This record gives sequence, C-alpha cells and structure tokens, in this order.
Amino acid sequence: MNINKGFRSIALVSSIVILFFILVSSTVSASFTETQITKNGTAGWGHDIYRNTLVWNDESNAYSTSDIHMYDLSTKKETKVTTSEKAWGPSIYGNRIVWMDSRNGVDKSDIYMYDIPTKKETRITNSQSAVGPSIYGNRIVYRDYRNGNSDIYMYDLSTKKEIRITTSKSAYNAKIYGNRIVYQDLRSGSGMSDIYMYDLSTKKETRITKSQSAVVPDIYGNRIVWEDTRNVNIDIYMYDLSTKKETQITSNISNSQTPAIYGNTIVWFDDRNGNDSIYAYDLITHQQIHTMSKSNKYAPAINGNKVMWSDYSTQYKADIYGGTISYLPVAVFIASPTSGVHPLNVQFTDKSTDAYYWYWKFGDGITSTVQNPVHKYTRKGAYTVSLTVKNAAGSSSLTKSKYIKVK
Repeated sequence: MNINKGFRSIALVSSIVILFFILVSSTVSASFTETQITKNGTAGWGHDIYRNTLVWNDESNAYSTSDIHMYDLSTKKETKVTTSEKAWGPSIYGNRIVWMDSRNGVDKSDIYMYDIPTKKETRITNSQSAVGPSIYGNRIVYRDYRNGNSDIYMYDLSTKKEIRITTSKSAYNAKIYGNRIVYQDLRSGSGMSDIYMYDLSTKKETRITKSQSAVVPDIYGNRIVWEDTRNVNIDIYMYDLSTKKETQITSNISNSQTPAIYGNTIVWFDDRNGNDSIYAYDLITHQQIHTMSKSNKYAPAINGNKVMWSDYSTQYKADIYGGTISYLPVAVFIASPTSGVHPLNVQFTDKSTDAYYWYWKFGDGITSTVQNPVHKYTRKGAYTVSLTVKNAAGSSSLTKSKYIKVK
C-alpha cells in the first residue's frame, strides 16, 4: 500500500451505483492538534496513554535518575507516582500503571504496579531481571532474563500467578491485547528478528513474519503492526489475524518507526519532511495526517483519538506532548427495505466513519438527527435521501437519488 505524503482530504465524489445516483461530498480537512504537557525538558522516551491519563518517566532530578509521572487531561493535573528515582518504561490500562524499577540495585530490575484510586504500589516480580512491561486488564507481560537469556513472562493479577510464555531464550518487546501477546524473537539467528504471537486461550504460538527484519510490534484486536527493514529503509507493516493478510502501510524512502495501533488508526514517527513528525493513518478511509510543527517527535502512543509523544524542540531536551486526531468523516448509509407498498417503514442504518453528528433528509420534507432512524413513508413516490455527518474536522454528505420507491 502506498500512502501519499501530507494531508489527504476528500473532495467531491460521484458514481452511478445500480439504478440510482450517489453523491458524496466532504468539506474542511482532517486535523492533528498539538498540546504541550510538560515544560521542563526532562521527559524520557518511555510513555503511554489510556483515555485521559498520560504516564511517562521523567528525569528531572538527574540524567541517571527517573520517576514515573502521570497527567490527567480532564483536570490538567500532574502527579508524581514514584519516588525511587529508578523507574522507567511505564504502561497503563484502566486505573493501573506498571513500570520497571531498579531501586534494589544496579542491573536489578523488577516490575511494579500502582493503583490510581487507592494510591497503592505493589511489587509484581522478584527476579531482579524483569523489564519492558505491558498491561491489559488483569494481565501484565514483560521480558525477563532471569536464566541468562531473554523470555516473555506474564503475571495475572486475578490469580497472582506467573506464567512463562516463551522458551526460545531470545524474545523481547512484548505487548498484550486480550488473550494475545505479540513479541519479537531472534530465534532464527543473531540479528534475524521476526514477530510471533501467543494465544493464551489456545496456548498456541504463531509466527507472524518471515522477513527476519521485523521489530517493535503492537497489537489491537485482530491487527498486529511492526517496523521492518526488509527493503533496507524502515517501513510499517500490518498483519490481520482474521484474514491472514499482510499489508505494507508505508513505502517511503524515509524511515517510519515505532508504530502503535488503536482501532482503525496506526501512528508512527517519520522523517520524510526533514524532521521527525508523528503520522496517523486510517485503515478504513485511507486518510493520513501528520503533526505540523518542526520539532522532532518520537515514539507515539495512542488510545482512542488521543496521541502522546516525546517532543525535542531543543536538542537533548524532551517534553511530553499530547494531540487529538480528527479525521474527515465519510458519509455512508444503507436502508431496508428500499421499496414496498405504502405506508412503508424503512430502517436507515448509518455506516459512516469518524462521524459524531447526523442529519437525515428523507425526501418527503421530514428530517432527523438520530444516527439510525426508522422513517414511515405514507405516500407513493420515489424519494431522494441524503445524510450529512460531521465531526471536529469537517463534514461529509451522501445523497442517493430516488433511493426509496413507494407504491
């Protein structure tokens, strides 16, 4: 798949479908806001986001020290979560934050968890060799080199039981979503990295790639994304577990790195414009947008339509920024039945993408703002139906001429 550079907006589209004319039009363009969260220039690369809560490791005391900080977008309040000065790489899900912490000695790292409502900290591992945690629900996955090698382990908060996921002795960079854990593995040889997935429900491991150049995976639902150097430069790829199909997302001469996925949106950072910018791509509408400021931005994390990243407006000084993605909506709808004897009740179903407002015209002088309305036609005729949808980025309209035929 070749994604074009810059903004992609939808203009006027028209086509003849079966027996009626469909008109689609969109106005304005997709947007990507940028909001500075921190201003001390001491934020690290490790960060994550869940709904309105941002977490990151901050090196404000000294370069060799780091603590976990939390920011609530709704209250605009920042909270220091740890005081160990040895905490890095946080991950968040719900009210729980996990991170790696070497408070017990240099090169002695364990996983810790913080519960936001209770403000209680819990030590998860005791191996002194656990790093890189990721959390989903009650499950925490992490890399552990307790046996002198690198394998993926999982801890279940509900059962308080730890499970060893891999035995390859070369697995790391684990992420979890539901019952699925993805990770990269060097079992094919030094420097030969591929993406694997383990299903907790079936206890089955599946090899996702065979390029031997795939790293930094992420997962959401049935989709796995990663960066890959099979074509020399770094590109983003995606694998759909439901279709077993691999798709190349980027194909630029620039490097596209550290992808993350949520819903239908993939984000990454890319240097095609001379600086590293955050890009977002919609898998359904194929719209692509990116940040516009000229600072270097790295390692985006995404949840819903909210994105966060590390921003280097000054060399060697990073701050946390947050952004909101607003894709241009695309109006789509269907109806059933589309013909019949009056009085005729018709169910209209909205199939639009990225829409938050709906305005229907049924062709008989009646309108509605319900997303999926039922409308009764009481007279004979051929009725033209239109739907206009909107969001913060703009609007889109779809008109189907003589779509409903009433006898």
